[in-house]
Amino acid sequence: MISRPDPIKSRLILHYLGKSTQKCHERENAKKKLAVQLKQLKKISTNTLQKHLDELEKRISETVRIENKILKSQSSEDNFHQELKKKIEELEKKLAKYVETKSARERRIKELEEKISKKQQKKEELVPEIKESLHRMESVYEQALKSKKYKKKDLEKIRKRILLLKEKLKSSV
Repeated sequence: MISRPDPIKSRLILHYLGKSTQKCHERENAKKKLAVQLKQLKKISTNTLQKHLDELEKRISETVRIENKILKSQSSEDNFHQELKKKIEELEKKLAKYVETKSARERRIKELEEKISKKQQKKEELVPEIKESLHRMESVYEQALKSKKYKKKDLEKIRKRILLLKEKLKSSV
């Protein structure tokens, strides 16, 4: 799968490419100056040879200094780049973990919502049946009350139980 280039990484790459190009140009300029000095040395007389040798020595030391500077900055930039790369990889891992955790959390929420919905639906389906059963219990109680075959104490227990069941039904709906 091909991913889109990261603009931050692209800018970093372009920055370092520009710096390395500049360093290459500096190196080439120093080499050209050195080559010009060497050509002039071949043309000049021995009188001015010492003067040109001193100048050549300065150019050589300048070239060496520039090369050393380039190497030092290159190694420090390489170290910096490696640190950035490690941090980017670390952040990418954290982001992947976050995304994974988020999707797992969303799945779990969806499962719980479905479970609650199913229980609510079952509860709603049972309400009419419970009401019908309660209605039958009330009619049996009324018949028992009219028949006077049962003790008042037992009938009172049944009445309280019916009232309790009605209250539970009201509070759950």
